[in-house]
Amino acid sequence: MKALEGVKTLLVYLFLMWCLVPVLWLVSTSLKSDVDAFSAEPVWFFTPQWENYATAWTSGGMSQAMATSTIVAVLSSLIGLFAGIPLAYLITQVWPDTGNGARRVAMTILLFTTVPPVLALTPLFRTFDDLGLTRTLVGITLIHAYYATLLAVLILRAFLVNFPREIREAAMVDGAGEWRVMVRCVMPNMTGAIFATFVLSLIQSWNEYLYALVMTGGDTQTAPVRISGFLSFVGTNWSTLTAAGVIGTLPIVAFGLLARNYLARGLSFGGVK
Repeated sequence: MKALEGVKTLLVYLFLMWCLVPVLWLVSTSLKSDVDAFSAEPVWFFTPQWENYATAWTSGGMSQAMATSTIVAVLSSLIGLFAGIPLAYLITQVWPDTGNGARRVAMTILLFTTVPPVLALTPLFRTFDDLGLTRTLVGITLIHAYYATLLAVLILRAFLVNFPREIREAAMVDGAGEWRVMVRCVMPNMTGAIFATFVLSLIQSWNEYLYALVMTGGDTQTAPVRISGFLSFVGTNWSTLTAAGVIGTLPIVAFGLLARNYLARGLSFGGVK
C-alpha cells in the first residue's frame, strides 16, 4: 500500500511539473533581455528586465486591450445571466418535466454548444459587417453574450431541475407572478450557482480568440488578439511577447484564485435539494 501511495504522489508531482513548466518559462522569459531570450542555450541566471512589462503595457497596447477585455467579459457575462436565468427557469419550472417542449429546448441549447465556432464565423461576420458592428465592442460583446447564455442555461438548469415546485405554486397562490417568483423565491436560493456561472462565463469570454480576431480591430482588440500581434514575420521580441502574455493572464488567474472557494461551493450546493 505504501508503494502504491508513493507512486500516486510521484504521479501528482509529475503532473504539477507538467502544468507549471510552461508558466515558469513564460514568466522567466518575460524578465530576460532580448539577448538572453534568443539564446540557444538556457540562461538560468540573469538580471530581471522589468521594463519589458512597461514596454508591453504602453508601446504594445496592452493597457487598451486589457480594458477592452474587461468590458467585453463583464458585459457579456451579465447579459448571459440576464438571458439565461429566465430561460432556465422557464424550461424547468414553468413547463412540466413530462412535456416535450422543455426537452427540445434543452437539447437544442446543448446542440448549439457543440457546433464549432468556425462554422458560424463567416455568416456572423457578413451579418455583423452589414450592420456595421464589426470592429466594435457591441459586436464582440453580443457574440460572447450568446455563448454565455448557452453556458448559463446548461449550468442553471441542473440546479433548477431539483428546485421544489411547491415553493413556486405556494407563491403563485398568494398572488405572485412568474417574474416575482423567479426573483424573490428562486434566485435567492441559487446565488452560488449564479456566481459560479458568472465566473465561468467571464473566463470563457476572456480567453476567446477566434471571434475576437475576426470581429475586432484597432482599439477594440481584446487581450488574446493583442498578444498575438507581437508575433511578426520580420522577427519576434520574445521578451515583450511573454511579458504581454503574463499581463493578459495574471488578472483572470488572480480572480479565479480569489473566487475558487465560492466557485466550488456554487457548483456543489447551488440548488435547493
